[in-house]
Amino acid sequence: MHTLTFIRLILPGAALLFCRWSASAPAQIGRKAMATTAQAVAPTKTCPALERLKAADYRPAGVVGDRIAAGIEQWFLVAPEANPAMLEMFRDRDRQPSRNLLPWAGEFPGKYLTSAVQTLRLTGDKRLKAYLTRFVKDLVAVQDRDGYLGPFPRASRLMGPGLWDIWGHYHCMLGLYLWSKETGDSEAMDACLRAADLLCRVFLEGRKRVVQAGSEEMNESVIHILCLLYKETGQDKYLRLAREIEKDWEMPPSGDYIRTALTGREFFECPKPRWEGLHGIQAIAELYYITGDPKYLQAFTHIWWSIARGDRHNTGGFSSGEQATGNPYDPRAIETCCTIAWMALTVDMLRLTGDSLAADELEISSYNAVLGSLNPAGRWVTYNTPMDGQKKASAHDIVFQARAGSPEINCCSVNGPRGLGMLSDWALMAAPDSLTVNFYGPGIYAARIPAGPKVKIVQETGYPREGRVLLKVSPDRARRFALRLRVPNWSAHTRVAVNGEPLAEPQPGRYFKLEREWSPGDTIDIAFDFSLHFWAGERECAERASIYRGPILLAYDPRFDRYDPNNLPPLEAARLKGEPVLAAQSPEPIVLLRFLTAYGQQITLCDFATAGATGTPYISWLPVRGLTPRPFTRENPLRTYRPDGKQP
Repeated sequence: MHTLTFIRLILPGAALLFCRWSASAPAQIGRKAMATTAQAVAPTKTCPALERLKAADYRPAGVVGDRIAAGIEQWFLVAPEANPAMLEMFRDRDRQPSRNLLPWAGEFPGKYLTSAVQTLRLTGDKRLKAYLTRFVKDLVAVQDRDGYLGPFPRASRLMGPGLWDIWGHYHCMLGLYLWSKETGDSEAMDACLRAADLLCRVFLEGRKRVVQAGSEEMNESVIHILCLLYKETGQDKYLRLAREIEKDWEMPPSGDYIRTALTGREFFECPKPRWEGLHGIQAIAELYYITGDPKYLQAFTHIWWSIARGDRHNTGGFSSGEQATGNPYDPRAIETCCTIAWMALTVDMLRLTGDSLAADELEISSYNAVLGSLNPAGRWVTYNTPMDGQKKASAHDIVFQARAGSPEINCCSVNGPRGLGMLSDWALMAAPDSLTVNFYGPGIYAARIPAGPKVKIVQETGYPREGRVLLKVSPDRARRFALRLRVPNWSAHTRVAVNGEPLAEPQPGRYFKLEREWSPGDTIDIAFDFSLHFWAGERECAERASIYRGPILLAYDPRFDRYDPNNLPPLEAARLKGEPVLAAQSPEPIVLLRFLTAYGQQITLCDFATAGATGTPYISWLPVRGLTPRPFTRENPLRTYRPDGKQP
């Protein structure tokens, strides 16, 4: 769909819904920071269509809850002590002999903290909060007096050739900002602002430009946190530096993201289509909120749709060889960091437009690419989570990033757990008068609607193993409000009943609004269409197809069967019916189904998330007959094909 058409369809009832900015500086800013901030925050021009719920109480269960708990035990509570150089390299940055640092070494504490804060939101884990409190104090303590928050010696700070030092500051600042917003820690916000003030002194008061630091798509991504800090404090200098970086984007060899998008060119055609640029592109949405200028809205949505159409793989992962190529069948590495950046961008797309398709994309990425990148025991993540191949620990694939004192630390190990942590941003969202349910999975989810009731929703379900979801809705007392349910675009026929009373069938790929007086104990029974749907491959994946059951991508893993993954018997799409199989092996798959091949043989397929978890080679592009490739459209982003003629 053309971008302008999309904007006309979505925005009238969405982008101007509500706003969270205060007329005075937020309470989270500490006493020291208040002394350096403006007295009032500039009024907003426009506001998100949907927003994350503050002070929400989430307790996910099932496979997602298990993976989150494993990550806390095996990673978050041990990583800094098991890899003490993560912070020590900041402490001894000016000592001799100098450490042999990676250009992006400064990002590690920030990525770890951002992932951990978002995980804390989901769990409320007291041990994790206490551990992070100590970690943040240590991170703040290694900041230099001038605000510098990196690991590089004085002679090469911020502008050192080949260094991603400003990029490292971006991630540390983002982590401190999120921690402060979550906990009210004023010292963390002070440290974040001191780093921002340093950048302003160097790149506003001085004669240097961020583009001159090189590594443009990395270092220029600091524009994102500058926009967030402007909205937080109202300090004009943060916005001025952000606008200077916007000018830098137009200077070769920078990405020229806005002008390229406004001409209608695809994202992979811009000068800098690497994944790091996506964090900078997040600032385009923030600039739209700040200014109200529709060019930012048009540019941001165009870039998002371009990536969804041309670079989001069947797994929900993004990138081929660490950048956009315009080819979702490209077999090169799908880096975990790239997928995390795509999901962060997609959260912003969901906030900006209120389009349920963005939540569908987050679900596909979470249940496939993210779970597929996380070791089930929580001990490691992948660098590359290929569509077909093997899943290797990032410490093996990118072992060159290991250093003395930080043997497990690399860009993906500190970033991968954020994929599940981001559920805290989109599982439940709110407009002024409604609560939106985006995520389905067992657990308890409680939050307060802005200017409305506190609502607890208990999900009793085997989702994503099965398509039935029972929601038990309990407001603090009988209240009238709207509850909106995401109806996935892949669910061709969805049935909904409230307190046992069937309702009209909702439309796929949209939200289903239920406005009524809700009382404690009310129930919503949802039955999603879990019939198989297919993505018929092209280019490198021609003559093959991806098979989905609900949001789950199916794959062949030889640990459950006898076939050579490179020589599988063909399947007939119109005749495929999967029979559940009990699995005795560990790790236990989410889904295990047995099918008949075109030759009458049996073949067993599992979910992509656990395919290859034991080191076996797996295949997600399978030999399937009877399918015709379908184009990407707004109504059919997974290029879904249903042999029975039921199209979403």
